[in-house]
Amino acid sequence: MDKALLHETITEIYKRTKAGKLARQERIEETMALVNAYYDSTGEQPDVTALDRMANLIIYEELSDSHPDKVTRTEYPIMSDEQLARRKEGKHRKKNDNPRIEVPLSIGQNFGTDGKNHSYPVRRQRSERESAYVDKASLSQNKSRRRKYRKFISGKSPGQFTVNIATGEKTYH
Repeated sequence: MDKALLHETITEIYKRTKAGKLARQERIEETMALVNAYYDSTGEQPDVTALDRMANLIIYEELSDSHPDKVTRTEYPIMSDEQLARRKEGKHRKKNDNPRIEVPLSIGQNFGTDGKNHSYPVRRQRSERESAYVDKASLSQNKSRRRKYRKFISGKSPGQFTVNIATGEKTYH
């Protein structure tokens, strides 16, 4: 049995499978018999493309299931290349189709089950307008503080007193 005959036989099994004439168990048995016949005639395993096509034949039902919710319906779902691209990258979709695509886990790794973001806080940079406002406000507060401190030092602010330690006498200013 040569490679061309092997691929023709695989194509014939595909046609019967798609037509619904070949059950799963029969398909597996035919595929195994085909591998054994090829090995017996050539003494080596079939090439990678033939093995890949035969593996796809064995899991034909899983690959041909186009239901959008098959991941939750089956215990061990197997997605085709198109389904995987649609899920991860949003490919092969209509423009008005559901825009959701799979989001990487790295985006949600800091979110807890309570829905809060538990990552380290990052200080936001102030805009120029906010910085100018803060500078203006702090300048006016600094002037007020400086005035109060000078009054305090000179002893002119109300409610201040000094205590003579030797006599214990209080003097109000």
